[in-house]
Amino acid sequence: MIRATCLLLLLISSFPTHASELILPTVSIEHAAINGVLIEQDGKYLAIYGANVSNKKNCEQVLLTHHRRDVLWKARHMIETGTKAVAPADERDLIENPSLFWNAFVKDRFHDYSQKTTKVLAHPLPVNRWVKDGDVVSWRGIDFEVVETPGYTEGAVSYIADIDGKKLAFSGDLIYGDGQLCDLYSFQDVIVEANLRGYHGYGSRLAQLLSSLEKLLAKDPDWIIPARGPVIKHPKEAIEKLSERVRSLYRNFLSTTAMYWYYKEDRMRLCGERILGKGAPIDLMPFSHHEKTPDWIFEHATSRLLVSEDGYGFLLDCGYQQVIDAVKEHIHSGRIKKLEGIFTTHYHDDHTDLIQDAAEEFGCPVYATTEYADILENPGAYHMPALTTSPIRYLKPLSSGETIHWHEFELTAYFFPGQTIYHGALLARRKNERPVFFIGDSFSPTGIDDYCVMNRNLLHKEGGYRLCLDKLRNMKERPWLVNEHVQYVFEFSDAELDTLIQRFEERVAILEDLFPWDAPNYGIDEQWAVFYPYGLATKSGKNIELQVRITNHSPVRREFQVVPRLPSDMKLLQSESRLTLEPGQTGAVRMKVAVTAASGNYLITADIHSEGMDFRDWIEALVTVE
Repeated sequence: MIRATCLLLLLISSFPTHASELILPTVSIEHAAINGVLIEQDGKYLAIYGANVSNKKNCEQVLLTHHRRDVLWKARHMIETGTKAVAPADERDLIENPSLFWNAFVKDRFHDYSQKTTKVLAHPLPVNRWVKDGDVVSWRGIDFEVVETPGYTEGAVSYIADIDGKKLAFSGDLIYGDGQLCDLYSFQDVIVEANLRGYHGYGSRLAQLLSSLEKLLAKDPDWIIPARGPVIKHPKEAIEKLSERVRSLYRNFLSTTAMYWYYKEDRMRLCGERILGKGAPIDLMPFSHHEKTPDWIFEHATSRLLVSEDGYGFLLDCGYQQVIDAVKEHIHSGRIKKLEGIFTTHYHDDHTDLIQDAAEEFGCPVYATTEYADILENPGAYHMPALTTSPIRYLKPLSSGETIHWHEFELTAYFFPGQTIYHGALLARRKNERPVFFIGDSFSPTGIDDYCVMNRNLLHKEGGYRLCLDKLRNMKERPWLVNEHVQYVFEFSDAELDTLIQRFEERVAILEDLFPWDAPNYGIDEQWAVFYPYGLATKSGKNIELQVRITNHSPVRREFQVVPRLPSDMKLLQSESRLTLEPGQTGAVRMKVAVTAASGNYLITADIHSEGMDFRDWIEALVTVE
């Protein structure tokens, strides 16, 4: 089971503190990482989200809006010292028994296509009352109406009450400031209507968000007091602004989504109607020119096989036993004499599960570019979608742009962070043939494969899809493109590339307005801060070493502070706490931890702070003591 976590108080004390502001005669708010709201009646208090109260015995209740640990830390000490908690019934399991989630996640994090954020509590919080839509929490003459407002989390609620002549709505993370959201990745989820799993559910819960915003607006609050950010004193304007930004984002997404090729127009219209409204027009990119694959390229599931004139083979990816069987059949039939190499386009399990087996079966080397070699060799050290459980050993990393001369082919490897940040591509040149660019899953004939935000599809010009689009644009000889889920070769015309680049830049502008951060990558990249390794196994009595890796997406130099939170039977032996990074730079702080715990699964978390960015209990590492 997941063991209880204790806060390292000496380090936490160096985080900034904030004085309380009296915003109404009986309502004060502490503007901090999480807003602490206190309401006073008869010398007693009720808190929303949590609060710092000098005499906690005088705080009788605390109202919680959703389950996320990066919010609930604010209330934990109050609850554990006697304050009664009220929380949403639909999130009861994640608050009352989070170990069920984590014990399953030790295995579920591999081959994961559900793609929900993992900011789940490390250990439970005791709750006195579970509430649903329409319930009323009465406290010293004030009635708090419970309104179900899912979106940021599946079972979130808001509380609405008349206090000091104002109707106040306490909405959790439903809205931030003047029509913004904290992030987009928290809205990834299944799309039931279109039969799409969470992996393909880009912004799925934005549909619930819009409904929740309409429900909140119908209550006509004077002010909205969110869990994070400023008090919203013009709710109608802020909600209308957020709603339009969300719809603009989703229209833009649909206009260049690769899913149109895979799932066709009817299912894309179902996706669009959820967010844009019944019968709303959607703009889908027409299918680009595509043709039958050349006969020197064999198609097998999500793999491709190059065959040289003298009968040798070179494989692109291997996710299934049927691919190995097909290559063996080619050898048995005499179509090829031997398999001489494998190039791995990216780490996803349907492209990598059987690469090590194939390398051993055929005695050939495996190639990839250096940028994603480590996740292929150490998949368990990462928390990413569709992880394989099969590490690749004896990988031969190539620099981006490095060429292998193989028979009559020139094979040039490129870093190509398209569908995922850990992605490459292989350009195959053959005399008297049009070049073929094997791009993994990065594009289809209808656009870009960025439907899973957790894949880390970054937005800046030096990375992500903009880098990929620029590489295609700058190629002197336009190649055929091969996505191994598409049974054709295809190409983008100059006009189509112009459209893709233009729509991408429009998306960036929309997201800059949607998020409150100084760079939109923070809102789409959940792993701008992350533990490495993410998952590890050890034994009691051993020491473990961890890094917190941070990417500064900001356009300015930033100093980051890292504060670890350890289980009670682990001890911090050594730790770096501060890191200064230039714009776009990634760095790490390191720590050494002594493990004296009994067998089980444990969570180490950490707070991350930088100017204007204060995230508590933000990232996690999953430690299994065997």
